[in-house]
Amino acid sequence: MPRLEKIEYKPVSVRELFLEMKNLSELMIDLAYSAALFNDKELAEDVLELENRVDTLTYLLEMEIMIAARDAKDAEALVGVSKVASAADKISDAAADIAAIVTQNIGVHPIVSQVFEKVEERLTRAKVNEGSILIGRQIGELDLAPRMGVDIIAIRRYKDWIIDPKDTEPIKNGDILIARGAPSGVKEFKALVEGKLQKLKDKMSDKCRKKFEEIVERFVELKDTSELMMDLAYSSLLLNSEELAGDVQKLEEHVDELHTDFELLVLSSGFKPEEAKDFLGLIRLGVVTEKIADAATEMAEVVLRGIEPHPVLKLAIEAAEESVTYVQVTENSSLANKTLRECHIPKETGMWVLAIRRRGKYVRPKPHTKIEPGDVLIASGYAEGEEDLEQLASP
Repeated sequence: MPRLEKIEYKPVSVRELFLEMKNLSELMIDLAYSAALFNDKELAEDVLELENRVDTLTYLLEMEIMIAARDAKDAEALVGVSKVASAADKISDAAADIAAIVTQNIGVHPIVSQVFEKVEERLTRAKVNEGSILIGRQIGELDLAPRMGVDIIAIRRYKDWIIDPKDTEPIKNGDILIARGAPSGVKEFKALVEGKLQKLKDKMSDKCRKKFEEIVERFVELKDTSELMMDLAYSSLLLNSEELAGDVQKLEEHVDELHTDFELLVLSSGFKPEEAKDFLGLIRLGVVTEKIADAATEMAEVVLRGIEPHPVLKLAIEAAEESVTYVQVTENSSLANKTLRECHIPKETGMWVLAIRRRGKYVRPKPHTKIEPGDVLIASGYAEGEEDLEQLASP
């Protein structure tokens, strides 16, 4: 059982406490997912240590609120700060739940690595060494794509190149193989080619593979949507935007449905008894994403209930002089079919894209996210940049 820190009142501003809680809770989510991915106990323990820090900050913030509340009007303004602090604390608790999967040796099924690696394909070059089990085998009989998500795209044999080799092409000692695939598969492939690994993993049945792919896809959507909700919820508070808060509330219903579907998929995947702990880890990850979504909704409700921000937060909002804008990307827009990195929107407009609404769904923007015609960009920034963004999106 962790040793609890003794709490003593310290005169710290509400704004300082709130910002530290926000930054730590967001950092904890990233660290916790990394700990689960790499089964890193040290990283998981760092998350649990940070959870204690956020708990302490929550107590200090509650003390500041109690001292500041002189009458009913003050209490009305401060209740919003209290709700936000509670939500940030719940987000840190959710991160700690992920870390506990690692520290308690529950384990996470290997397919979770696909969540983080599925969009990242790599090329590799490997020389077939004497002793490799691939020598003499035809490419087609190896079934590398179903087994490890890797394709051989070229062979260099002495001075000749065989581009896009046929399934009947045998692998020979000394061949240099060029392959493409996910990082985990590429690593395994290279070990086989170089003779460091002497066994091909069993091929997954089409039915089983399809089920696992569904689980991965559903978890990706759950994870991205819950984190998007967190971003939108904080933005709705800082910008006092009912529109953003309303989007968070709509997304919460979507996450509830996604989570139910995800759990049903995991429970019906036909895992073996010895895999039960790994699948328990998967189910707990799903629960965590819903906790994050619920905490984000709790923050958004502060805005939707019309609770006037505490003067400290109000000053922060007014000082920022930021606003939220929604713009739709047209076919002839210079943004269409480019990634966010290529568009340089912050540099061009001073606005940051918080989310993308695409065909009724929300996409959490990342540098490699491609903008499509018809997308609605939800962005925040200085008011002067709104017009510039509108002109870029709909010239």
